[in-house]
Amino acid sequence: MKRLTTRVLLAAAWLLACAAAPAADLTVRVDARDVARKHIHTELSLAVHGGPLTLVFPKWIPGEHAPSGPLDTIIGLTIKTGGETLEWRRDPFDMYAISVTVPEGATRLEVSMDSGLATEGGVFSTGPTSSDRLAVLPWNEFVMLPKGRAASDISTDASVQVPQGWQVACALAQHPLGGERIGFEEANLARLIDSPVQMGEYLERVELSGSEPYPQLVHSISIAADSAAALVLPQNFAADYSRLVAQAGMLFGTRMYRHYTWLLTLSDHVQHFGLEHHESSDDRTYENTFSDEPRRADLAELLAHEYVHSWNGKYRRPAGLLSPDYQKPMDDSLLWVYEGLTEFWGTVLPVRAGIETPGEYREMLASVAGTFDIQPGNRWRPLADTAVEAPVLYSAPDAWQSSRRSVDFYEAAEFLWLNVDAQLRERSGGRASLDDFMKRFYAGAGGQPALKPYVESEVYAALATIAPGDWSALIRRHLDTLGPGALLAGLESSGWKLEYSAVKNSYIDAQEKASRIVDERWSIGLLLNDKGEITDTEEGRAAALAGAGPGMQLIAVNGRQFSAEVLDAAIAAAHQTHAPIELLVKNADYYRTLSLPYFDGARFPHLVRIDGRPDTLSKVLQARRD
Repeated sequence: MKRLTTRVLLAAAWLLACAAAPAADLTVRVDARDVARKHIHTELSLAVHGGPLTLVFPKWIPGEHAPSGPLDTIIGLTIKTGGETLEWRRDPFDMYAISVTVPEGATRLEVSMDSGLATEGGVFSTGPTSSDRLAVLPWNEFVMLPKGRAASDISTDASVQVPQGWQVACALAQHPLGGERIGFEEANLARLIDSPVQMGEYLERVELSGSEPYPQLVHSISIAADSAAALVLPQNFAADYSRLVAQAGMLFGTRMYRHYTWLLTLSDHVQHFGLEHHESSDDRTYENTFSDEPRRADLAELLAHEYVHSWNGKYRRPAGLLSPDYQKPMDDSLLWVYEGLTEFWGTVLPVRAGIETPGEYREMLASVAGTFDIQPGNRWRPLADTAVEAPVLYSAPDAWQSSRRSVDFYEAAEFLWLNVDAQLRERSGGRASLDDFMKRFYAGAGGQPALKPYVESEVYAALATIAPGDWSALIRRHLDTLGPGALLAGLESSGWKLEYSAVKNSYIDAQEKASRIVDERWSIGLLLNDKGEITDTEEGRAAALAGAGPGMQLIAVNGRQFSAEVLDAAIAAAHQTHAPIELLVKNADYYRTLSLPYFDGARFPHLVRIDGRPDTLSKVLQARRD
């Protein structure tokens, strides 16, 4: 007889084990062989009993903070039992729910579902998720569950069939099932949905070190790309992110996972975002990220942000964000902790790890402070309201963002937490800092994913155990007051203040190159793309006062075809000559010339030290030592 390979033996052993074990509550068989055509076929088998049953698609997806589950991707749905096709009906008041009557004596439903993946639009997991060479599959897009039943109480048996030659990465352990089908370790449905699958023709795994105080834990970055060339790593890549792992370990003290994998996808054909999970994160960005220096800087903050979420968001989670069957509406009002505190550490940890410099951080922080300094939106809408309205603001258009505000609780809350850090140091006589709060509030047994919900008062109570005081008053001042005053005061409490000069902010310069934009918000008040299309205006500044608005296209400046260089030169010339800047703009089918009497020249935000005030910001950025 022929000698069996290890792969065949493992598959046979797994099949024997499955035959002996009771069937899972839900089996999920995803066929992704046609994913290049944006088509996925899924077979579900669900344990049931006779009588009326309501099945639901996951609606409120953890980390997406909105009802963003799959509806428009479903292009086929058949429900059977014992070979009999059952009639189903959608709830007219809840489109995520369908009702079906299960015949008496039936024990399982067989659901056949086809999904047509997005080619454009959408947010997070509802946006484009695949290309011809790779895909990321969020399980929540391909499952249904009984309404009212907690996903954590539903056992699953899941597998995926991938295109020939593709590799697979996932936080769940894998086992081959023969051919191109991969099975995953037993997990409840909540854990399954928390463990997306990355797959691709070009996929590389980078192992990291720096996992003390748990040296047995494995940390890695799985990189899928649209080309082999995109997988050429920057120098010291593994060493840089190993230091990030080490710095996070020293910040939190415990690690709330068995292992951790960044699922990094490099493609220009997928939605770009980061989505957190207990033991992995779904991180998607441009194909040329490794070869484009400005985009590499953005990558560090993306990966750090999603990593911090393993503690802040997945382990400690606001009670209002719990939705056991993914149907209960989420209360986003504490996203200034969930996302704002994560954003804070997601920008600080790359500096502590030596991936970015303190100077680069300060330029980033100056650009954010400058944004809020001129933003009309914070004059009528408080920070707290942006968190409450997050389900709408996540998908709001770019136009009028400055006047409307977006989900800027991410960036605005950074100044809140800088203020908290400075106050902890002052009230404790220099003995405590925000690091101490992190160790206390996020303490746990470690080594396994866990969930420990909290409410707002617990945040204040934890701060008070470190340094007594009215923490609610300080934080609510940031959340509830209008204007940039509290934000800028938070910056100044760290020993730095905002000023403007004609010198280009290096962070803004990098963002212009990485995102192909032209940012003149602090001078004439325009944000444009490289085609001259006006993305947004700053109301009350020269361009808006002259009649410019979102959706228009800047065709020419002072009679010359638009380019970033031509616009810069016109702003500089107006500063010398005091002659108005002439903008030829196209508004749909109409053209007009706008005259801008702006003579103050180039203007960009920077941070400068405040004499006589302690520099706590520099202390925040210092690398920690064992």
